[in-house]
Amino acid sequence: MTPRGLVLLSAAALFSQVIAFRATAARIDLPGMAIIQIAKQFDTHAVIQLGEFHRSLQIHTFIQQMLRDPRFICRIDDVVIEFGNSRLQKLADIYTSGGTLTETQIASMYRETPVPLTWNTPVYRAVYDTVRDINRMHLCKHPVRLVLGDGPLDWSKVKSAKDLEAFADRDTAMVDTVEREVFAKHHHAFLITGEFHAEKKTNDEADGLRTAQIIEKRHPGSLFVIVTVPSHDAAAALKMGPAPSFRAVHGSDIEHKPFAMTKEHWTAAIPARPGGFTIGEVVDGILNVGGNSSLFPSPEIYLDEAYAKELRRRAAIIREMSGQDFVAVVDDLVKEGRDQASLANPPPAEPAQ
Repeated sequence: MTPRGLVLLSAAALFSQVIAFRATAARIDLPGMAIIQIAKQFDTHAVIQLGEFHRSLQIHTFIQQMLRDPRFICRIDDVVIEFGNSRLQKLADIYTSGGTLTETQIASMYRETPVPLTWNTPVYRAVYDTVRDINRMHLCKHPVRLVLGDGPLDWSKVKSAKDLEAFADRDTAMVDTVEREVFAKHHHAFLITGEFHAEKKTNDEADGLRTAQIIEKRHPGSLFVIVTVPSHDAAAALKMGPAPSFRAVHGSDIEHKPFAMTKEHWTAAIPARPGGFTIGEVVDGILNVGGNSSLFPSPEIYLDEAYAKELRRRAAIIREMSGQDFVAVVDDLVKEGRDQASLANPPPAEPAQ
């Protein structure tokens, strides 16, 4: 069953929607107002972390606006991303400084992670391309470095679940990257991760701390965490302005509101859960980007037989380690790719008799 809000888009269609969305908001510079408020947090914090809903058109539209606004991007040294393998940092340095890579090399940076499918969505490649663009245009007086945050996994050496277990703690791996590339160099950074990794307080700390929690523990007060409010009802209840709009949490009237209001399907009819965390306990800022529509790439990318075969191998190892089963998902994507290719290239009609 197709999830609500799912949109199947090519990279070209994605950017046409991004441009249209940006043009509407730009008439009154709503993005600029929110970006200035967020950038101000660098006055007192070394790292701003944005927790995104994976594949979100609205969130990544705003991320693109942030990356291209000198009032924000020129205050940082690094853009640290979850969707990149730190083992391939040299490739990222070459690419974002204007060097030439093959398409295979570019894709390897986000495909060679423990996350098998998510990063194929065009919004993630767009971050790589945008950092390359802003350096090419010399938007800032200094180059901005794209830092690949995930662990240095080498899938060619992973033959079993035991081999993959060494890379299971992705939160610590990402923090170690931030430690090495940001804090050790006294840099400022924009850290982009999934929302799961951006919560400072959770109910499952016994299973391991998340990225935001580890950074806060190692460097108290250095991190400013932002998550989005995808529910229109919640955005109204929290007195968010028209999208995109931002509110700092601490010392405000929303600090003690339920954190559940930042979840996608929140409505006023949902009773507050006893003992649930408040917004102020979990994050430092909230962002209204106008909803959450998920984007997926064309399934035709999975018609590459070698890539599909390798995905099935990786999926089988992930299933053995965690119980998550992506094997059937890969098979379905290959079938969808064939169906889409057939629709785009129908066989020639037989001549009339």
